[in-house]
Amino acid sequence: MQLLDEADAYTIEWDPNNEIPVFRWEESVRGEEFREYSRRFQEVMDERGTEKYIVDTRAITAHDDSDKQWLAETWVPELIEQGIRRAAGVYGESAIASMEMEKVEKNLSAIHPDYEFRVFATEEEAKEWLATA
Repeated sequence: MQLLDEADAYTIEWDPNNEIPVFRWEESVRGEEFREYSRRFQEVMDERGTEKYIVDTRAITAHDDSDKQWLAETWVPELIEQGIRRAAGVYGESAIASMEMEKVEKNLSAIHPDYEFRVFATEEEAKEWLATA
């Protein structure tokens, strides 16, 4: 894995074998800070010309409702416009995190017929699924 960017709240790495960027939340952030960091990840995806990504949320429990709304109404549609077609989320072991990510999976996958978001318990499972795309 190649480190591309990091801050206290996140790490962005590039998996050269699968040509997939991996965004890891290291701590919970909300509001404008959440949007700023998400846009940074979007820039990395655009720079790399990728059609898929992994977001690892194991370090956080849940997103704020307004942030989830922003993801669905603004961020994901922008990703689709730039050519992103598949995404995988990795969630924590808690029941809350699992339920949260299942809800996110359903909502994000329903945004556009050419965009699919799935959640997994491990990064390895996420990479396997994205490799078949």
